[in-house]
Amino acid sequence: MNFTKLQSAGNDFVLMETDDARHDWSPAAVAICDRHFGVGADGLLLLLPSNTAHFQMRMFNPDGSEAEICGNGLMCLVKYVADKGLLADIGTDEVSVETMAGIRKARIYQKKGKPAYIQVSMGTPEFEAADIPVAIEKGDKELVDIKSMLSYPVNVAGIKLTLDLVSIGNPHAVRFGPDPVSDFLLSQIGPRVEHLPIFPHRVISRWLG
Repeated sequence: MNFTKLQSAGNDFVLMETDDARHDWSPAAVAICDRHFGVGADGLLLLLPSNTAHFQMRMFNPDGSEAEICGNGLMCLVKYVADKGLLADIGTDEVSVETMAGIRKARIYQKKGKPAYIQVSMGTPEFEAADIPVAIEKGDKELVDIKSMLSYPVNVAGIKLTLDLVSIGNPHAVRFGPDPVSDFLLSQIGPRVEHLPIFPHRVISRWLG
């Protein structure tokens, strides 16, 4: 099995080229991402051909679930195709990538004739509850506007949190705090937030200090 290991902003991925979109990649993602018995990664990236963009990207989480999109994964994939010379026939530094969240564009910046860094467009942020999505209980009429999505109160493990909820292709719950992220119990609280019942498609937790 041929694969490439990449990382962006601390997120590490295993990337594989394939044209088999029908294969059930979830079990492979679980095995490959295992840090004890597999390669070890935060996700499995698949580079596939596309009929609507230059390339197609699929991204699988370590538990086998498929993510709509991943910004760090997208940067890794575009850097990979640039380094591999797969853009030679395209003749441009602007690349379009098909994802489950739609087509995303990326620009490759050169330095001394080689790809130096990647800028990706994640699309327009969505703040409507139905677009994130967030399952709001009946009667929570005050939670239907953008302001409420930017200050959503939750109680997790006895800790009161105020989260900013947004979708950039996949749902995010963001918490801004005055303290360093390293001082927050992210490894314990993050998974609990991710599986709150208000998030039908789960959520990516971001803690910003």
